[in-house]
Amino acid sequence: MNKTLAPALAAALLLCGTAEAVEIRVGIRLGTPSFRLRTDGQVFVRDLNSGRRYLLVERSPYEITPVGGLVRVAGETLGPEISLEPRDGDLGVKINGVFYRGRLAVKAAPGGLLNVVEHLDMEDYLEGVLPVEMSPGSPLEALKAQAVASRSYAMRRLSPSRDYDVTADVNSQVYNGRNNVNARIRTAIEKTRGQVLTYKGTIVTAYFHACCGGHTASSTAVWGEKASKPLYGVKDPFCSSSRHSNWQLYIPERDLLSFIQKQGSTALQLKRVRVAKKDKSERALSIAFDTENKTHYAEGSAMRSAFGNSDFRSTYITSVSPTSGGWLFKGRGWGHGVGMCQSGAAAMANKGRDYRRILRHYYPGASITVRK
Repeated sequence: MNKTLAPALAAALLLCGTAEAVEIRVGIRLGTPSFRLRTDGQVFVRDLNSGRRYLLVERSPYEITPVGGLVRVAGETLGPEISLEPRDGDLGVKINGVFYRGRLAVKAAPGGLLNVVEHLDMEDYLEGVLPVEMSPGSPLEALKAQAVASRSYAMRRLSPSRDYDVTADVNSQVYNGRNNVNARIRTAIEKTRGQVLTYKGTIVTAYFHACCGGHTASSTAVWGEKASKPLYGVKDPFCSSSRHSNWQLYIPERDLLSFIQKQGSTALQLKRVRVAKKDKSERALSIAFDTENKTHYAEGSAMRSAFGNSDFRSTYITSVSPTSGGWLFKGRGWGHGVGMCQSGAAAMANKGRDYRRILRHYYPGASITVRK
């Protein structure tokens, strides 16, 4: 999840309130050379330069490409920015099988590329986030906690100075259009409509992750940002039975040598690999590689990035041991560890805790405020 914030705007929206729905802009395709879409219903194309409007044929495919800093739709060259506007709010367009029902702004970008940004209501946006960020079959109270966390995170990202507020990938929180929405997801969003986490009058950047492994991390330790009390990190006994609670990864020694050599080491042999420095949640801040001539240090986060976040699941490393021409890393949890542990939230819900209690546990000191 990306850490860029817009605290002044988020605070203004919270303190002043608004009777209107909050719109969010999602960068669904950024820097794409072209794309194909299919209309589900009536969709208008508006040329934002000339103001002219065209109607696309229902249930039909179209290709959109850039040409000389302009946008071309079905062979017709329009201005540098167009808007695709579904006539019926329940219908829209599909891009690569993903359904979008918001207004799509398509803008020519440098290098002969296109940026596609969906404009939609915040609550509709959450319907595309929850099914991919948390299993739709999760307990309802866990889904409600996720809805409040995701809404809070998104509200902190609103920034009129940019062309979009969030991306649709892990750099923000994953968004997959209006696919896979079930009644449980809709209930979780509706029952928490407008609710956000706040601390001292400011919306909390409510980070979350799959599994903490026993202790959530401080955002200061993970990203170096100044953490408020809700993001200091807490002990968490609830995710101990999760299948993501423990992990292990074998890495050949040649791959570890290649990793430190890219960072400037000239080592040809590893004598020992160990965690050199930990934060209060026991996550590795730095890893030491004792070689034949000197010790090389690397950040734990750099290790995850180099060997893949899906395999090197966290920096919560419990042991490193030599084995079969390589090194076996063992650890706990999955993800960056900041904010709500989704595995723990589900376990708390299964034990009868409601979403408010779940949020109080993972974001201590935060309050739930209704944005009106």
